[in-house]
Amino acid sequence: MTRQVQMIVVAVLLVGLLAACGATSSQSTTSNPSGPASAASTTAPDTADGVAPTVGSSSAELGPTAQPIAGARTFKILPDQTEASYEVQEQLLNRSLPSKAIGKTNSVDGTFQFTVAGKPTGQVTKITVDLRTLTSDSRMRDNRIRRQWLESETYPFAEFVSTGVEGVPDSYTEGQEISFKLNGNMTIHNTTRPVTFDVTGKLMGDTVTGVATTQLLMKDFGFDPPNVAGLLTVQDGVTVTVNFTAIEAA
Repeated sequence: MTRQVQMIVVAVLLVGLLAACGATSSQSTTSNPSGPASAASTTAPDTADGVAPTVGSSSAELGPTAQPIAGARTFKILPDQTEASYEVQEQLLNRSLPSKAIGKTNSVDGTFQFTVAGKPTGQVTKITVDLRTLTSDSRMRDNRIRRQWLESETYPFAEFVSTGVEGVPDSYTEGQEISFKLNGNMTIHNTTRPVTFDVTGKLMGDTVTGVATTQLLMKDFGFDPPNVAGLLTVQDGVTVTVNFTAIEAA
């Protein structure tokens, strides 16, 4: 192979690596909780039930806010003890096994409520992740996420608000670890979709710790998984995980 051809191949591979990344998940984008995003609305792809709802420049357009639960305790996320992450599968050239692209951030904010009087119940009033702060093992990939692919410089926030829970036990004892499903609406890239998190957590005194995980499809939030001339492809399946610690609000 000549030196000129080698240089061309290397250049193509670098472009591919820049394109490969995960959402935040989440990598996860919503309107700014302290102010509206500057971009216009994005319409989500059609589903079997019709067109998914979208949000505009104002967070008020997300719909009714969660109503307080009588007798519930309110907990606030501690960002320095909380981490949101995305994970996607990349396939490079003819490698037999895919590799993982993982991005993380501690820029997580939000509150939730629950009560353990009788059968436990609760809700996430709002959890917000700043997607501009996601970092992986590649600065070039992170810059591509912000500027071109996920466009987190334009749609900086991912937001989740719960709508219900499933599988909670009939009673709860402090210190007991429980698992349940948390249903809600996730907004990413100015598009809102229903998602379900698998949650495991426990309460000790005034502190709640746990982990919440869900699977997202990029196409559901208005963008295609990267594919660079077949040299590098990314599977359309994003694992979003939030390892959280929250303390009871005064």
